[in-house]
Amino acid sequence: MKKGILAIVFCIFVVSNGFAQTKQESIKQLFHIMKADSMTEKMISSIVTSSLSQMQLKDSVSQVLFKEKMNSLMLVVKDITNRMLNEDMVVLYDKYFSQDEINDFIHFYKSPSGQKLTNLTPDITKELMTVMVQKYLPEITKATTGKI
Repeated sequence: MKKGILAIVFCIFVVSNGFAQTKQESIKQLFHIMKADSMTEKMISSIVTSSLSQMQLKDSVSQVLFKEKMNSLMLVVKDITNRMLNEDMVVLYDKYFSQDEINDFIHFYKSPSGQKLTNLTPDITKELMTVMVQKYLPEITKATTGKI
């Protein structure tokens, strides 16, 4: 009888461990729910687009070459972003947040408010960058060079 109970407890333990999600898997799930990879890609794309619109390239050949270089750069940045999210950020979140906190974040980002935040963050960031360039860059330039 004791062996039967012990066998059942052991089976439950093995099965539950098979379904238990590790903390690092939870962190990766959080990043997926937050759409961290596409959010970063959107922000990079908007920076590239903004750079293209602000640059006054002399001819269409220069514009094409610049676009090709920027597309190549975006591929490199996308690869780096994926590695940062799946390696470095996981380690940092693991270091600073408990499993319960990660679960709380997952719960929030699955909520309508969390999804709204996720969807609007690239637009908010883009607008903030525009404000920074228009409003504060002249001040920073003046402070560093002495002229505007």
